[in-house]
Amino acid sequence: MHLMYFTEQPMSAYPSDIGLSTGYTALMFSNKYFDPAAGSRLYNEYLEHYIMVDELGFDGIMLNEHHNAPFCMQAKANIFAAILAAATKNVKIVMLGNPLPLAENPVRLAEELSMIDMISKGRLVSGFVRGGGQEQLATGVNPAFNRDRFEEAHDLIVAAWTRQGPFRWEGTHYQHRVVNPWAVPLQKPHPRVWIPGVISKETIIWAAQ
Repeated sequence: MHLMYFTEQPMSAYPSDIGLSTGYTALMFSNKYFDPAAGSRLYNEYLEHYIMVDELGFDGIMLNEHHNAPFCMQAKANIFAAILAAATKNVKIVMLGNPLPLAENPVRLAEELSMIDMISKGRLVSGFVRGGGQEQLATGVNPAFNRDRFEEAHDLIVAAWTRQGPFRWEGTHYQHRVVNPWAVPLQKPHPRVWIPGVISKETIIWAAQ
C-alpha cells in the first residue's frame, strides 16, 4: 500500500453566497471574483503543504489540472511538478494528469515531462487523462475526436521518449517533420504511465491492453 497526498487546490476566497447562487461553478462562474492576492497566498500555501508531505515521509504527491473553475487552481500541473521536483527529495511526483486531447504539441509535452523526471532524479509517474467536457468546450476541441487524439498523443509521447531521433510522425491529428527531443526521461524505458479514469469502460480496456 502507498500513502499519497492529493488536493484539488481550490480557490476559496470568493463570496460563498454568490458561489452557491450559481449552482455549478465550472465555466460560467465569472472570474471577476478571483482575487490575485489570495491566489498568490494559496499557491504558496499549497506548495508548502506538498513539501511538508515529503518531509513527513509520504510515498507520493498527486497533481492534476482543471480549467475555468474555482474548484481547481492548477492551470498547468507540470509547473507545480517542476517546482516540486526540485523542492522535494523522496516523494513520487504523480501526475493525474495531463489531458492529452487538449495537447497541441505532444512532443513538447514529452520534453516537459522528461525534464521533470530528470530534475526529480527519476521520481515522476506520468498520468494521462482524456479530460472533462468543460475543458473541451472551453478550448474548442471537438469531443468527437477525444479518444483518437488521446491515443495518438499517448503513442507519440512514448515514441518521443523511447525512439532514437530524428524520426518523422505523420498521424491523423499530429504531424511532425522532425521528432528528435534532446530531453528524454531518466527512467528507462520511460516513467511509469498511469491512466486515471472515472466512467469510461473503453478507457479501462485500452489501458489494460
